[in-house]
Amino acid sequence: VSTQSTGAAMHRTLLSLFLLFLFTVPSLTKNTFGSYVANLALGHGPQDQSQAAGGADCVGCVLVISIVEQMTYVHEKPVAEILDMLCKYLPSLLTVWCEDLINQYGLTIINMLENGETPDLVCLQIDFCVDRSCHLFPPPSSPTPFMKAYPSKDAYPIPQPSRLGTDPLQWLWDLLSQLVNSHLPIIDIDGDKFSSSDSFRGARWRGKDCNDFAKDVYPGRAQSNYNAYVDHNCNGIYGVNPATLKSYESELCDGIPSYGVAVLGDSASAHFHIPPSYMMAQLINETTYENIVDILLDEFDWPHMSSSTGFEESDWQGRPPGPVNSFYLLMRDRNRCVHRDYQNIAVNGARSGSMADDIVYTFSRNKTTDRPIWLTYALIGNDVCNGHPDFDHFTTPEQMFDNVMKTLNYLDNGVLPAKSHVFIMGLADGTKLYDFLHNRIHPLGALRKDITYAQFYDFMNCVQASPCWGWMNTNETVRNITQQHANGLNVVLQNITLNQKFSNFDLHYFASPINAVINM
Repeated sequence: VSTQSTGAAMHRTLLSLFLLFLFTVPSLTKNTFGSYVANLALGHGPQDQSQAAGGADCVGCVLVISIVEQMTYVHEKPVAEILDMLCKYLPSLLTVWCEDLINQYGLTIINMLENGETPDLVCLQIDFCVDRSCHLFPPPSSPTPFMKAYPSKDAYPIPQPSRLGTDPLQWLWDLLSQLVNSHLPIIDIDGDKFSSSDSFRGARWRGKDCNDFAKDVYPGRAQSNYNAYVDHNCNGIYGVNPATLKSYESELCDGIPSYGVAVLGDSASAHFHIPPSYMMAQLINETTYENIVDILLDEFDWPHMSSSTGFEESDWQGRPPGPVNSFYLLMRDRNRCVHRDYQNIAVNGARSGSMADDIVYTFSRNKTTDRPIWLTYALIGNDVCNGHPDFDHFTTPEQMFDNVMKTLNYLDNGVLPAKSHVFIMGLADGTKLYDFLHNRIHPLGALRKDITYAQFYDFMNCVQASPCWGWMNTNETVRNITQQHANGLNVVLQNITLNQKFSNFDLHYFASPINAVINM
């Protein structure tokens, strides 16, 4: 890698981070995806503490090389043909990029895999991994050429420089950067924080704007100066009943309590999901990645299928399993006047501090002109979850109180209409998630039944790329200390709901339902 230019090295970092989130495990629903994708878009590596051990670069490389190796077994074809096959399976947008990557690393990968080297050793050779003690796969029982040559690396070809003068996907990284940093719809002509487009944090996240040229026409609006023939709140109800000469909006909706639905949350609320088929060699075919660009631009989130604001099943390849049953659908089925009145303000990796300082300001409500709302505050893990291998980076109880109160005071002072309701969900019990998953086969090990989630967690921790060192850890003491701290933060949340009063909404606490979900 020392022979590469700075641009090529940046290209490699972009690749590794992209692949990390392309092929990460489905259980990482509370990860720091947002901050990693921002680094991807800007050409920066992962956090400093993980770079020394390989971090995201290493995890992404090992996962992809593992898939390549397994596909040679499934299809009974040589490595070179598998690499070519994978490039053809990608959308045409990514083909040039894929072919250039093969030009850089293909010869090394082919020679090493055909010589029986493990994916860990391949990634060490091409400098995506740097710590030889970290490995997902057991070392070969007999010495291999690379093991004999380590650390000189003379046994195999070194990576070649990129043939691309500029990154052809720079526009995509720039667009991703805008998405993960602003959390607002990119297509929003009138600036009301609602969009007429489904994509780019649009109508899959917030109700569709039925007039993107009028800032006072959007979902959830209760009052309007428009006449009855204008659908001022985008619920599909407009016009006048010729028999009564009253507006349909008035006849159908007046006098009926109507509430919008919103969630301030993390990746669980956003319904983060990476298709397991992306990493299972036996399932990969020409249709597997056909929607990968669309899925990437939604940050691997599926809010339109979430438990808070879901409203339809996706038809994309790799979609989460249905059916969709959400709080918004329950409210809409009872009262069609609230059609489209939903907002999913959830961000992968969000914690109480980022919510209070940034994310909550992307929520849209006018206390004077809009309907009241049922809002859920659901940050269920990231205040104790991060990749730092210590307990020093947890949110303290004092910080938790200040952050939550800052968010609630902002909502109360000029945002939420009177008679709204706010529900605070407690942090999850991460120890139960570990107990449920640790001895199960990870999708990457599905072919040979050789990799459990616990083994994958150990590997992530070794290279310092884990999204949650405290809970995703085979050390029971670490898991228990992390859970004790999470329980303490839940006490803070409960005390806020018991002791704090607000003018425009009442406040309720409920425990995370994760245990009930696991036991179903």
